[in-house]
Amino acid sequence: MSTRSVTAAGREFELVAEPPRTSLTDEAHTLWGFNVEVREGGQVVAVKTCFVGRVTVQARHPEALAGTAEDIAAVVHQMAFDKIEEGLATGGVDDALVFA
Repeated sequence: MSTRSVTAAGREFELVAEPPRTSLTDEAHTLWGFNVEVREGGQVVAVKTCFVGRVTVQARHPEALAGTAEDIAAVVHQMAFDKIEEGLATGGVDDALVFA
């Protein structure tokens, strides 16, 4: 499980990501989806449902697509964490869809 500690708007949060899921296919995966719990003081204060597309991964981290499932998970989690952190900085502490 990937995690990141974040300080945003004077508050301390921990982001905890579930493993990414994708549709069953024999072709290259085009979209990864997963939930990220936003925790404050150990309590879940929001759940972000995240989606990261293949085109975005290919543009920013093309090496991940040639790697293992763990390589892809690490990249899509970090991309989602970056987007969630931006939202937390502007007060976005609520359940939401996140497209990274």
